[in-house]
Amino acid sequence: MEQVLGDLEKLALRVVTLEQGDIPALGEVLNGLSSLENSAQSIENEQFLVVVDGLKNYTERLILDQEKNTAPLETGVTLLQEIYRAISQGEEYKGDIRDLLKQLGVTPDGEPLNSPASTEAEASGPPVSLTDEDIQILGDFVVESMENLETIEVNLVDLEENPSEPETINAIFRPFHTIKGVSGFLNLKKINRLSHSTENLLDSARQGEFKINDAIVDTILSSVDLLKQMVGNVEEALASGDPNLEGDIDVDPVIAKVELAKKTALEENVPIGERLIEKGKLKDDQLEKGLERQKKTPEKKIGTIFIEDKVVESKEVISALRDQKRAGISELQVKVDTKKLDNLIDLTGELVISQSMIRQNSHILKINDQQLSQNFNQLNQIVSSLQKTTMSMRMVPIKATFQKMVRLVRDLARTTGKKVALEMFGEDTEIDRNVVDELYEPMVHMIRNSIDHGLETPAERKAAGKDEKGLVQLRAYHKGGNIIIEIQDDGKGLNKASILEKATASGLISPDTQLTESEIFQLIFQPGFSTAKKITDVSGRGVGMDVVKKGIEKLHGRVEVQSAEKKGTTVIISLPLTLAIIEGMVIRVGRERYIVPTMAILESFKPKKGDYFTVKGKGEMVMARGKLIPLIRLDHLFGIEGDSQEPWDGLVVVVENKEEQRGLLLDELLGQEEIVIKSLGEVLKRTKGLAGGAILGDGRVGLILDIAGLFDLAEKQTLVGRGTKKAPPEVISDEQE
Repeated sequence: MEQVLGDLEKLALRVVTLEQGDIPALGEVLNGLSSLENSAQSIENEQFLVVVDGLKNYTERLILDQEKNTAPLETGVTLLQEIYRAISQGEEYKGDIRDLLKQLGVTPDGEPLNSPASTEAEASGPPVSLTDEDIQILGDFVVESMENLETIEVNLVDLEENPSEPETINAIFRPFHTIKGVSGFLNLKKINRLSHSTENLLDSARQGEFKINDAIVDTILSSVDLLKQMVGNVEEALASGDPNLEGDIDVDPVIAKVELAKKTALEENVPIGERLIEKGKLKDDQLEKGLERQKKTPEKKIGTIFIEDKVVESKEVISALRDQKRAGISELQVKVDTKKLDNLIDLTGELVISQSMIRQNSHILKINDQQLSQNFNQLNQIVSSLQKTTMSMRMVPIKATFQKMVRLVRDLARTTGKKVALEMFGEDTEIDRNVVDELYEPMVHMIRNSIDHGLETPAERKAAGKDEKGLVQLRAYHKGGNIIIEIQDDGKGLNKASILEKATASGLISPDTQLTESEIFQLIFQPGFSTAKKITDVSGRGVGMDVVKKGIEKLHGRVEVQSAEKKGTTVIISLPLTLAIIEGMVIRVGRERYIVPTMAILESFKPKKGDYFTVKGKGEMVMARGKLIPLIRLDHLFGIEGDSQEPWDGLVVVVENKEEQRGLLLDELLGQEEIVIKSLGEVLKRTKGLAGGAILGDGRVGLILDIAGLFDLAEKQTLVGRGTKKAPPEVISDEQE
């Protein structure tokens, strides 16, 4: 049974991240289904095996491009999870699998639907039946949806009169959001697709991206009319027992109309501005200012704003509008192989390095030629623009990753018996594609923990005076050259006493260890650490948070935890925007060059002799802003010879990792640079304390320091210097011991 569960969980993760047309991923899904088929022989459940076989056949057809829609795979995996839960509880699965098998193109006997046997069975077999509970839920959906659609119609009249009123737009958006969510849960796919499309249109209007006009109102009304018709079909089908709940209505024409209305409204503004820029009549910053102003006053068209701001003459705006009508607003997009894109980025990085080496060449520096200097400045601007452009090509919105969590939250809520709402903010925040790929698994682990461990059951929440439905929020935003991702829940929070008790019992800390709140919370990232009182299908085995930490540190990021008992927990991930280039401070230790990521640097200073101490069991310490912090000698760590034997002869750079601070003793600060990261190769890539290498402007190689690894390495070596200065009274020093 455990093997079946493990294979099923792996398959679920593969399917939930699957994208249409991704052949390698489909191959992984097919392999996962084969593994599940083998392990499932042990449970001897015919329903389970038939569904697995149907999913295998359907996946093969997807690979051969005979099918396009990947949704049946998700539905099938969800059904397998339901069957498994029934089996694990010693019960018989009483649900009906025929509807899914029909989507997969097979019969309950595993025959293809177009075979003679399946045709005969389909003709003679009974229609798919609904349980009394299904009928009750669908009946409630019909009543609530009709009420919501009537509310939308009333508010559309108000919107027609005042298209810029945000509350009216919100009053229309919310019912569509409700219909979309409930129809998705009930597997009413046509209703779900149409309501989702219209909801997206309204959401763009809510964000001030365009002004509601007559055409958009007409489009929304068309959507409402068709939704009414389909909800009415559901009502009639329930009364007659017809399994075809939504009828044979084709929603694609109306969805296409909705998408076209949104596309037209969104692209109306930017193409006008771009055409004016192409003609030299408008600057980039003026376009940005105009678009920002329009968000505040969406009733005004972008051309009107340009004229009012006196940045463009009216005749130029009219000319741009005419050009737009003639040329259309569709832009050609080209798909590029990711290997070619990565190669372009690598070559751009090499260009940046070569340019820097030329500028710092001693012969070039001796030439006193103004024209040469101007040419170099122009080259620098071009290379800088090229670098930014190529890096932006690899940037993608985090929205796709966030949206994958919607299904995960819904499934986890059903598995745990909890009510959970998911809110997402900053979905359009862009991040390096390679970072996104690595970010998914840590996010899955954290959301699983939030729902299983963090959120209480509806009964517990009600007793605590909370809403029965728990809340999980995902946020993404840029801060200080990094991307910040927050996963927040309003659950019971972390219990510090329980964490300390578990850490002490497992030998992670000694009973008399004094830890700050932040240090206590960091204990949950230790391998095998779990305070769960029982193991569930979701979590509690002590695996997960250590995976999160390793995954984030692999991306040169850091993870922090903030929590308040009975109020909830927030996990904060800080990542570099890209894995290809970082901002770094170049330092010198002896004859070697190292790079310290600027995001880790707090300050630098030249210590005085009185700021240096040695402490029993802690090695060398230095006083920084009234606080003693451990001192790390990079020359000792890496076995090189530094110039500064005494700390007061050199410089100290204070760096931070997970709210822990250390001072790095070095000889010289050489300056801040944009560093193109290079791999250290197979021999050196696992070297503790090093994250990569870089070619510097003078042609020399600098090693990029991994701050987290550096801290671990220093703690293991416990380097103690030669100083004999006594520590302040509050510090236990070697001499006082």
